[in-house]
Amino acid sequence: MKILTLILLITFGISSIAVAKETLIPRSVSGDKGQYYLIEFKKRGKIITAIHKRVGVYATDYTRTETNCGTMQMRELGTGEGSISNIKIQPTKWFDLVQGSSKSDLANYLCKK
Repeated sequence: MKILTLILLITFGISSIAVAKETLIPRSVSGDKGQYYLIEFKKRGKIITAIHKRVGVYATDYTRTETNCGTMQMRELGTGEGSISNIKIQPTKWFDLVQGSSKSDLANYLCKK
């Protein structure tokens, strides 16, 4: 595993790569019945690519995002239901984060790492 990580770092110039063990992402507001978990993230400069999941009342959804910690903007790279392998890549444009939203909480959590 250490050799594979080193090869990835050298090949892709990734400054850090981490696999979270489904770390609960703290929420800044209450009311959402879902819980959000960070699955993995990669940092390259000020850009962090991450996969997180939302466990809701009726479904579990996965989202791959890119967060620019310099501008505090984000874009979704893809979403899927049920498992990471179901994420369909359909990148959005970069967007501003809404304070108190789950995406804002994700960005604030990631950018402190």
